[in-house]
Formats: sequence, C-alpha cells, structure tokens
Amino acid sequence: MHPSEPESVIDAGVIAGLKELGGDEDPGLYLEVIELFLDDAAQQIVNLREAMARGDTRQLERIAHTLKSSSANVGALRFSKLCFEIEQLGRCSDLAHAGSLVERAAVQYDQVKAALEAEKR
Repeated sequence: MHPSEPESVIDAGVIAGLKELGGDEDPGLYLEVIELFLDDAAQQIVNLREAMARGDTRQLERIAHTLKSSSANVGALRFSKLCFEIEQLGRCSDLAHAGSLVERAAVQYDQVKAALEAEKR
C-alpha cells in the first residue's frame, strides 16, 4: 500500500481465506461467518455504548476484546485495532479518552458492515 492511500476497511487476504474456508463442499460457510459477525458486532456496539454510559470499564474492556478478535477474523483490521485501543483504555479505567473511541468504533463498524455486505454479493 502506498503511504498516501487510506488503509482498506477490509483486508482482501483475510476475505480470500474466508472464501476458501468451506471449500467446494460448503461455499456458504463464508457467508455464514460474515452474517454471524455482523449480527453480533451490531449488538456489541450497543453494549459498548451502554458500558460507557454506565462507566463500566470492566465491561468496556471485555466487549472491546471480543470485538477486536471477531473483527480481525473477518478482515476488519483497522476496526480491530481501534477495539484494541478501547480495550486498553478500559483496562486502565480511562473513560475520558474511551468515549470518543467508542463513537469512532460505531462509525467504523458501519463502514465494515457496508464493505462486508458488498463482499457478499
């Protein structure tokens, strides 16, 4: 990638690996993995916002950790990195900085969702 180009929302290599996951026997497995991620992540974003509103840093850390891992599995590496940052802030009980990152995560999730929906076609 050229330094001036923005990082892709979804890593094409991870997507290619997911498409090969089910092989010829189950090509729909890839679509199922994406659907499961999209359904779960949408709820986890809601949960992140609720944890922020309650000031629950432990829950914030746990949810961000879950999102970090699951988003990396579907190639949303930039989103995963942002979730890692939120996880670290939760671990340090740093709500002052976590709020803006949670909102950025919500925006990035929308971008990831759009990119994954396009991959399904």
